[in-house]
Amino acid sequence: MTGSAALELRGVYAGYGAANVLHGVDLVVAPGEVVGLIGPNGAGKSTIVGVASRVVGLRGGEAFVGGAPLASYGRRALARRLAVVPQGTALPEGFTAIEVVRMGRTPHAGPFGTPGAHDEREVERAMERTDTWRFARRPVESLSGGERQRVVLARALAQRPDVLLLDEPTSHLDLRYQVEALALARQAAVDGLAALVVLHDLNQAAQACDRLVLLHGGRVAAQGAVGDVLRAELLTSAYGIGVDVWSSPRGPVVVPRV
Repeated sequence: MTGSAALELRGVYAGYGAANVLHGVDLVVAPGEVVGLIGPNGAGKSTIVGVASRVVGLRGGEAFVGGAPLASYGRRALARRLAVVPQGTALPEGFTAIEVVRMGRTPHAGPFGTPGAHDEREVERAMERTDTWRFARRPVESLSGGERQRVVLARALAQRPDVLLLDEPTSHLDLRYQVEALALARQAAVDGLAALVVLHDLNQAAQACDRLVLLHGGRVAAQGAVGDVLRAELLTSAYGIGVDVWSSPRGPVVVPRV
């Protein structure tokens, strides 16, 4: 196992019902880097997030967080090390945005569960970074889909984890907040976190990620530097559509052939 890995999957098999979705997946995310998971629908991207967050059980292989087996963590201990921003999170009605973000501090709460001054500072910091502080007192049911998505991201940042899992974090966001959500993942990596991000937009992935993992049919089709993975022949094989990959000052630009 890689000693410096914040998150590592080795030969992982997992799935739902009688069928496996993942077939021998190897993946490493180190502290301080953003790794993008890309691939067509059904390739296994969200299943990897489920395995890493222990929502989906292992059927083979091994998973490690911070060098320790994933299975060795209790629920609360794992929540101190790993935070998830899932797709389409349903937020509980009757709570304000700040109350939802405070839930991110639950794994760090003392024996009586009362948040302290440090917890409140972490909540305020997370909300300021995600531009949610301005509607902190509003009920979550009054927020737009994009505003709710940012509240969920703020809750994850308030956990102060070592590993941040983002499953399509730009869904429901307009262009400005898509860019800002990925900038937050980038900043989290600068702060020393390991970020694993599921993305459908390959051009966003090219700009936001240090490395990419391309999945196809539940297997790793390619992984490595952005330019090594965003190659026309690899993408055409995985997505089943012709693409052109152009060079630009900001990195590769992927254009599907229509």
